[in-house]
Amino acid sequence: QSVGQNITEKEHVKEEGVSLTPEDIVGVLEGRGWKAEVVDESNVPGLIKTSSKGLLKCVDGRPSDLSGMDGPKALGGVYAIATNRGVTDIDGLKAIVEEVKGKGFIPSCHGDEHADPAPMGCGFFKLWSQGKLDGIAPPTFDSEEGKAAILEREGAYECLKGSHEEKLVYINFVPGTTIAPNGDDQAFVVDAWVTGEFDLDVPKYLVAAASTVEQLGGPLIAKLIVPSPPLSEPTPTPTSVAEDVDAGPALTPEDVVGVLEGRGWKAEVVESSGVPILIETNPGGLMKCVDGRPSDLP
Repeated sequence: QSVGQNITEKEHVKEEGVSLTPEDIVGVLEGRGWKAEVVDESNVPGLIKTSSKGLLKCVDGRPSDLSGMDGPKALGGVYAIATNRGVTDIDGLKAIVEEVKGKGFIPSCHGDEHADPAPMGCGFFKLWSQGKLDGIAPPTFDSEEGKAAILEREGAYECLKGSHEEKLVYINFVPGTTIAPNGDDQAFVVDAWVTGEFDLDVPKYLVAAASTVEQLGGPLIAKLIVPSPPLSEPTPTPTSVAEDVDAGPALTPEDVVGVLEGRGWKAEVVESSGVPILIETNPGGLMKCVDGRPSDLP
């Protein structure tokens, strides 16, 4: 199972688990060979407020032929929502386009000057259509059909210019903010707070983002942008994504497996019924070390 896969048959594990923090995400990324750090929004001067005139557009850092760069950035634009929910048909895509409009954003997809057909210039859609995103079924429509469906429902299509020169990846957890593309200082921008707007699976989404950057040969350098703490309160340690983004998802056992495997471990999830030596604790027991050697105490 992938790092981001949730336990569907045991939802109580997800509900009762610990919150997924930026530090957890840093650990997952570092386990995949990335360099990653958490930064306060006050230290990211390029962060701007989103607007209703902005495109919900791809994370691609190249300059666009359209305006509206103050919209949120998601993997492939509207395709981010489709892949996360397992939507593979054109009617499902059209429904997502309407949903995005209902949330006050302009739905979009993109291509570039080099691809043939042009809409295949979106690296995320290309990987999706080729079945190269782990655990995500490819679409039943091609890039031109996807473009046509989005335009039919009054969405937008961008043609991005130039070549990829992204230097890092921003993963932004500050709601209602984004970073506009800068052709002279390119970066991938993943506005992770969008997952809360559309009730997406956050671990699955972030794993898809990491895999996309890796497969496209992008920079394995990430800055995770978190909201500044209120002036009247101390900085929480660690800062919880769940507190910052509408009580985000729990850290699942599969997420922990992913972190451990990223550090070279072998790990698996097992049922409690498959561990016959598991016993209940009692008030008279020691809160003791994890050390497996025998003790001189009962």
